[in-house]
Amino acid sequence: MRLAKYSHRKLLGLFSRDVVLTLDSIKEALGTTSKATVFRKLKSLGHRASYSHAGKYHTLDTLASYNKYGIWSFNQIYFSQQGSLVDTLEAIINKSQEGYFASELQTLVHVRVFNALTQLVVSGRVLREQIAGEYLYISKVLGTDQLARRKQSIMLCACKEEKVLIPGFGSEVVTDCLQTFLSILDERQKRLYLGLESMKLGHGGDLRLSQLTGINVKTIDKGRRELSSKNITPGRIRKVGAGRSSIKKKLMW
Repeated sequence: MRLAKYSHRKLLGLFSRDVVLTLDSIKEALGTTSKATVFRKLKSLGHRASYSHAGKYHTLDTLASYNKYGIWSFNQIYFSQQGSLVDTLEAIINKSQEGYFASELQTLVHVRVFNALTQLVVSGRVLREQIAGEYLYISKVLGTDQLARRKQSIMLCACKEEKVLIPGFGSEVVTDCLQTFLSILDERQKRLYLGLESMKLGHGGDLRLSQLTGINVKTIDKGRRELSSKNITPGRIRKVGAGRSSIKKKLMW
């Protein structure tokens, strides 16, 4: 009986041990230099190529545990049930209730999304509408409803009379303690702390925290941008030269 030239038993053993493999390690396991042979074997095993790291890594569907967006990560290597990043973004947008901004999508998939979104729009696979100074990416089929829901959400969030509901700050006791905490911080500490909380909230976080605390939305935005840049000078509240000019007393003769 003729045995298969390239047995996948060793390959399965490597996947079971390492979970994620590179193309070179797969070639070595199969004893071949042919990409065609490698991908033929991988296809028969139900594999996925990573949508991060330029598709450098491979795993098996049987080893992955996908979340509700069809995404799974291993050691910060990301895989999708949809396969490519473009297909993944399209699926997420199509299933959403109110579309997604690019920043929200980037948070979900953990990689840059601009090029993939541009490809989707240019090819007509998704639509985009400018709203609140950003592009909202919506489905071709459900886009009208998604856009209407997002506009309603933004209007509700922007309404200052409405009670601000923020995860972790829902109770009156916590809100009072927050105000007490902020009162002992200097200007820089306040904006950096609120900038961090805004980053955790995602899109609209600056406005929601401004409504909750009474601190200017531009101040919170500045703190968020300072944290993102990681360019923070310890011990200094204002930039050099900032603040009021010193007053020199004149001697009276």
